[in-house]
Amino acid sequence: MAGALAAGLLLAALWVPALVVSTGAMGLVFFASLLSLACLIISASVVSFVALRHAEAAAFRVVGGCLLLLVVVSTALYGSVLHIPTIVIICWLPAIIASVVLVRSIRLDYAVLAVVGCGVLSVVLLVVMMGDPTAFWKAQFGGIGDAATLPDAAGSGEVLSEQQREEFVTVMASMMTGAMGISVMNIAFGALFLARSWQAALVNPGGFQKEFHALSLGKNVAVGGILIILMSFAMGGQLPRAIAVVVIFAFFLQGLAVAHALVKQRGMHRFWLHGIYFLLVLPHTLLLLAALGLADNMFSLRRSEKQ
Repeated sequence: MAGALAAGLLLAALWVPALVVSTGAMGLVFFASLLSLACLIISASVVSFVALRHAEAAAFRVVGGCLLLLVVVSTALYGSVLHIPTIVIICWLPAIIASVVLVRSIRLDYAVLAVVGCGVLSVVLLVVMMGDPTAFWKAQFGGIGDAATLPDAAGSGEVLSEQQREEFVTVMASMMTGAMGISVMNIAFGALFLARSWQAALVNPGGFQKEFHALSLGKNVAVGGILIILMSFAMGGQLPRAIAVVVIFAFFLQGLAVAHALVKQRGMHRFWLHGIYFLLVLPHTLLLLAALGLADNMFSLRRSEKQ
């Protein structure tokens, strides 16, 4: 049943955006993308939950059953045995690895670091497979730059000049490798935390909240993260920058845990958290929370909460 549910959610995640586009309802594409992401995360969380409750052997049995079903679907729809199963491996494997680490260590910080390791590995593999990542992403997003050639309000001229279009595509291309690493981590974190909250609801109500509020990657990890970020600035290039983005995102997650813990510890209204999540549309908010996470490793901002 878990395998069938996970496979069905994964297929829904793949087909919902395609169905919206095929109907011509372009105004719903954004909401369809959010629904697709939710289905993808929940499908991975089903497998993660099995791993947390019944260990990795049961989770891999579920994945094996899913793969058999998805191979048939992939062959029938795309003429390729690997099309959908490859998506399964990319989206589910980091969450499964993190769940196994959590089961064996009973430490959420180790599970988070396992996801970070998967994020770093994903960007390394992307760069190795693509060769020149900037050229690859420029080819993927070149159409966006062309689409920006639109008449202005007076009916003449262009919104973006040729140089501006080139700069726009170059900036997007330079960001995409790191963004792909963050996407892999987002799915894994969402699945892991959702599965852990389900497990806590069954055996230890409120346990996941305490576990998340106490999340700390440690001073050694913080020092190592700072060194990696500084080295990425010194070295330049797509891969070092992408790895730095992945590391920054890890400390952003701890900063988010600090924010949640402090709001509860000080009896503040939950609207403060709503405001933080709303402000995540600004990249500066992510960087500020990452700085908060780094500072917590050094100065134990939640000392009272942990005690």
